Amino acid sequence: MTVTVKVKDQEIYEQLLESARRIGKAAEAESLQADLNSTLSENIINIIREEEINKLILPKQFGGPQINFTMFADMVREVGYYNLSAAWLTYFFSLHNAWVAYLPEHRQHEIVKSGGLLADIFAPVGNIQKVDGGFLISAKYNYVSGINYSGWVGLGALYQAEGASNPSMHGFIVNTKDIKIIENWNSLGLRGSGSNSIVVENVFVPDDMVINLQRMAENPRPAHENYDSDYLYYHVPFHPAFFVGFPAMSIGAAERALYEFKQSTKGRVRFNGEEEMASPRSQRVLATLTLRLKSAKSLMKTYIEMLESKDEVFHPSEYKAIRAEIIQNCVDISVKCVLTLGASALIKGHPVEMITRDLIAIGTHVTSLYEDAIDVYGKYLFDQPVFVMG
Repeated sequence: MTVTVKVKDQEIYEQLLESARRIGKAAEAESLQADLNSTLSENIINIIREEEINKLILPKQFGGPQINFTMFADMVREVGYYNLSAAWLTYFFSLHNAWVAYLPEHRQHEIVKSGGLLADIFAPVGNIQKVDGGFLISAKYNYVSGINYSGWVGLGALYQAEGASNPSMHGFIVNTKDIKIIENWNSLGLRGSGSNSIVVENVFVPDDMVINLQRMAENPRPAHENYDSDYLYYHVPFHPAFFVGFPAMSIGAAERALYEFKQSTKGRVRFNGEEEMASPRSQRVLATLTLRLKSAKSLMKTYIEMLESKDEVFHPSEYKAIRAEIIQNCVDISVKCVLTLGASALIKGHPVEMITRDLIAIGTHVTSLYEDAIDVYGKYLFDQPVFVMG
């Protein structure tokens, strides 16, 4: 029985990587146009649907393949090797099923059956008003990745439930037909993510379409009964698991940047006739960056082992610090590739130029900010009070 499961898992894994390569290569071929349009094309979104990546990370009652975190991270990393905007949305359109799994079963069926892709922006900026049967929510949200192609969006707001001592973060699930999209995404990197702004004005959200994000951080089990006891996100610290794709895709991009550096250096000849690959300069750079990539991969493996550990509980600040360290390593790898290759790597559309911009954009995400991560981890190590969700 164990052998059969392992064979099946390997088949699923290989199929996921093949799907990832298809998405990534198609997005890479359209990368310059996506950069101009500030969004991936519908063609790429359709491939994500065709490969059923948007159905990953669903409870088994919906027929998904029931993958583990290594499979998930490696799939995202593989797309990232070819195009980070595509990795960003491939990750999100599968990942966001995780919060659907915390809704009551009838709401899960409603969302899954609709076939709509899922976006979210859980920054708690929403203004809410409690009314009979639910809430009215109003706000403007920025940076809503993939919203142009999404059928549903989770929105963040603070809500103090009856009997609670303080307000806590909640997610309010809204159909995108009830929002206004402002196409204003014009960024340095991840331009293909289409992370536009949205406006919601007194949109009604039923009580059973609201998720307590604070509770999920404290207890990953869902509030409803008869849930899928084998579901991936019910047995791990939710928010560190939710953020697993950011370092994974960064590793894929750094790996590609290093490959491009090596290939470009092999064909590079200095004005004095010296072959650059024979120079100690580039040899040292390649060796140093290769070790940094190995370090990032090792930390990624450690991160997943921590997530799946049944014997030890880790503080959220440690997860945050490891993610930030991986991403910072990957940014440094790509920047060093540009600085060593010289002006040729600055040409618009050069793979390393695009990777560098995209990696910097990942590094600016609120969950990736290096100084923030090191600050909270240092406080924790000195037993100082610190709050971080993951």
